[in-house]
Amino acid sequence: MNELKYVLKTAASLKNMIIEMNAKNIELKRITKTSSLLLMSGISKNSIPQQVVSRCLNEQKDDGGWVSIVDTMWNVFFLKKLDEVVYSQNIQMGLDYLISQQNTDGLWGRSQRDISRIPVSGILLYLLPELANQESLYLLEQLWKSEKNSLTYKAAYTLMAFNRNNYMPREKDLIFDTIQWLIENQKDDGGYSPWKLHPVDSDVYCTSLASMGLLQYQEMVDPQIFQRIFAWLIRNQLSSGIWKFHEIEDGASWGLLALVEILKSGVLKIG
Repeated sequence: MNELKYVLKTAASLKNMIIEMNAKNIELKRITKTSSLLLMSGISKNSIPQQVVSRCLNEQKDDGGWVSIVDTMWNVFFLKKLDEVVYSQNIQMGLDYLISQQNTDGLWGRSQRDISRIPVSGILLYLLPELANQESLYLLEQLWKSEKNSLTYKAAYTLMAFNRNNYMPREKDLIFDTIQWLIENQKDDGGYSPWKLHPVDSDVYCTSLASMGLLQYQEMVDPQIFQRIFAWLIRNQLSSGIWKFHEIEDGASWGLLALVEILKSGVLKIG
């Protein structure tokens, strides 16, 4: 399949970035998040340097957490993707820490001093469904309703959490309405920004997240939407396999996952 070349060059760039970031002692979360998204994209566990794994284990604090809620979420998920049995104690300590850091409303922000945020709670409930229950998902539903039709990536994170946990919102049309809003906010070039009329150009982060959200309910989405997203991703991919984005590895990691998931979904007309 010729389309795989776009996946392979991104994966190669990201694997090199992990080695370079670790050598420079860049903050751990950037490395484990990149590694996690590589693993989600089907890259072999053997591709992750052992030094990264050791660093993740060594930097876990006595309370089970790492630097923050977001760091802990990604580090726990990283260890789960590597080996849930071998790292079971570290994983459980991390999960217990995350439970202890819930806000009084039952969701998560960047810290307990922060407001509850969809980009934290939504992705957390997607990555770590063992922390989800009907109450927390209902709270996410309420939070999205309060911010409904605000930002494309918030819509995506909400859809990802709902589908991963087989959650049916109490507002019966909420999933349909959210999907339609995401579809309507695809830019004319096929990509996504925070919303269609936002003055910035489409970027790999918003585009990739939008595709991940829509793929949760792909039977409700015209395949042409995904074809336009895929076309945007490969058209804007640099020869190195990355995209123009401030935090390079973050944009490229989500771009890689979007490419893989769109290809796996079967929505593209190949050939």
